[in-house]
Amino acid sequence: MSTAAVALRRMALWVAIYLSATVAAADDAANLEAEVEYLLARVADSGYIFIRNGDDHDSVDAAKHMRRKYEHFRDKGKIGDIDEFIELSATKSMLTGKMYMVRMSDGSEIPTANWLHDEIDAYRERTGVTQP
Repeated sequence: MSTAAVALRRMALWVAIYLSATVAAADDAANLEAEVEYLLARVADSGYIFIRNGDDHDSVDAAKHMRRKYEHFRDKGKIGDIDEFIELSATKSMLTGKMYMVRMSDGSEIPTANWLHDEIDAYRERTGVTQP
């Protein structure tokens, strides 16, 4: 095999690897976006009270707040998976460091991050989607 043929094969292999990685990254980004949108819709539709810095917020307001934080951190390239979304957008106040809580229908309160992790686990189980 000529040197040119070997070089061409090598280049074709690198192109194939690059394209595979690009497709995989696009799939991961689409999966992340779908999961974030699912969680934000789940928050908004929950009807629960979300507690931020000691103040009660309805579920729609909580989802809007999480979306703003998500977009802020996503645009800075800091959110690459659902755990980072939950950590940066739904765990605690950036200003006070106070944990975000969700008041369940029975009156109990749990950290919002815990509830969201449970929700994404249930979503993945229902849809058969594995963690990227």
